Amino acid sequence: MSETSGAKRIRRDPEVAKALILDATETLMLEEGYAAVTTRAVAKQAGLAPGLVHYYYPSTDDLLVAAYRRTTQRNLESLTAVLSSEDPLQAFWRFQTDTPHMALAVEYMALANHRKAIKAEIARYADYARDLQAEALAPAIRNAPLDHEICPPVCVTTLLVSVARTLVMEEQAGISRGHAETRALVRWLLDRMTAPADA
Repeated sequence: MSETSGAKRIRRDPEVAKALILDATETLMLEEGYAAVTTRAVAKQAGLAPGLVHYYYPSTDDLLVAAYRRTTQRNLESLTAVLSSEDPLQAFWRFQTDTPHMALAVEYMALANHRKAIKAEIARYADYARDLQAEALAPAIRNAPLDHEICPPVCVTTLLVSVARTLVMEEQAGISRGHAETRALVRWLLDRMTAPADA
């Protein structure tokens, strides 16, 4: 919903305005890709004046970093709930294969190849999240039929995230060959990994 010229003069709460701007940024990234994110496009999507977007986020990098940080904060909150569930391994896989969640992550990964500021943010978050995931999932796979020297918890989380990202990225491109089989294999493996030791 765009504002009329008179409505543009309405004073907005700064937090409300910033939330509208970041929501619009995410929408553009999901619907049109990261390259569509410009001050003017975000302003139009949010129904705000371009000057207001520029006021809160002077550069596109500032805007993208703020959007990424908000996304990671939300992801960490969701991840904490996922990892504390009764079946954290299966819940973690479902979380990683959630299309909107992973689709946005894929966009940020692609963006990192072109924006150093985003690249640094992603690396910092990924290290933290990967350690958190590994620590939380370690008890769930303690009795898994794995050589934990070769495949420690951090390896399990890395493999699950990587497979999930590939599936979502390919599905966005219209590729589905082998996906059902791969998802079935992962579910089978996770069932075996969480089975009781004497099963």
